[in-house]
Amino acid sequence: MLGPILTPIGADLSVPPERIALFITAYSLPLAFMAPILGGISDRYGRLAVLVPATLVFGLASLATSLVPSFDIGIATRILTGAASGGMLGIAMAMAGDLGERGAAKAIAFVTSGLTLGIILSPGIGAVSTEFWSWRFAFGAIGGLALIVMLLGLPSLRAARRANSQPNMDIAEPAGPLFVPGALGSLIAMAAGLGGAIGCFALVGERLRSLYDWDTATVGMIYAAFGILTLAGNFAMPIALARIGSGRALMRVALLFVMAAIAVTYVFDALGPIPILLALAIWAVLGGIGAPGLQTHIAQLSPCRRGALMALAGSAMNLGVAGASALVAAVYPASPPWVAAVGAGLIAIAIVALRPSHNGETEVASSG
Repeated sequence: MLGPILTPIGADLSVPPERIALFITAYSLPLAFMAPILGGISDRYGRLAVLVPATLVFGLASLATSLVPSFDIGIATRILTGAASGGMLGIAMAMAGDLGERGAAKAIAFVTSGLTLGIILSPGIGAVSTEFWSWRFAFGAIGGLALIVMLLGLPSLRAARRANSQPNMDIAEPAGPLFVPGALGSLIAMAAGLGGAIGCFALVGERLRSLYDWDTATVGMIYAAFGILTLAGNFAMPIALARIGSGRALMRVALLFVMAAIAVTYVFDALGPIPILLALAIWAVLGGIGAPGLQTHIAQLSPCRRGALMALAGSAMNLGVAGASALVAAVYPASPPWVAAVGAGLIAIAIVALRPSHNGETEVASSG
């Protein structure tokens, strides 16, 4: 949401637009730190016991951001917003994983599609609300929606407390190691593979502008189409998983195609737009399939530590995106093929990290 409205926020708070980018950092770092902690708490005390209060704090902090009189106070409210969001997406993913072998894949695909849809819509919502009202309206709207979600979750939280139960009902309390076999490799893949692919995607618009001199509206439509295809991939994931039989293997296959698509996009200057658009379409669909496939695999690695693992996966992805975005932004001015080289290196690390272990480790899709 912040992408198109940095300048209006900066003008209102009397700081340069590039300083407003710190709103993103102030949100992302507390999220990455708090997500594993809150995920572990949800393993012990229940998912809703974390999700509902975190959503309440997120909503209030977002409303506070819409009212800040200065940049410094805005940074403080963004830190609080990020810390609260550490108890939201990862917990929702863990709740989806709690549904067991048969239900988890569809539920995780559904949650991921919600995230994808938000990513598609939020830049437009931020831009339109700022154009017609103020950037403050966008933050106020997000805060209000979060409070509605919190109210919707309250009856379920009360019912769970009355029944003296928790969503992760087959586990009384967390036990055993966090980094079970396959966990570390999966987290590396989330950071290097998914983070690297998203980082490379951040410069697709600049690449298309430089190749074909397309205007902002055209590039924006391509981004929207990419998002819609990613959403389609999210919904197709359960079918693909049933055919491949393993979220780990599904992600490895998806990463191979994404690596090829990145190479086509950034290496071959003489290609016309059709091959590159086709490569972007493959990138979008396979990325939309592979990411929730890997999350499904992580969700089944350790039922008793599912909340912490899913939260760590989210943190790994966010840190990977931040690192990869900075790296490709540094090498792109030298030569676009360097972006492909960085992407290929990161994705290769992820593919190796997802290999089956030598001790005969099998997929644990049935452990949920």
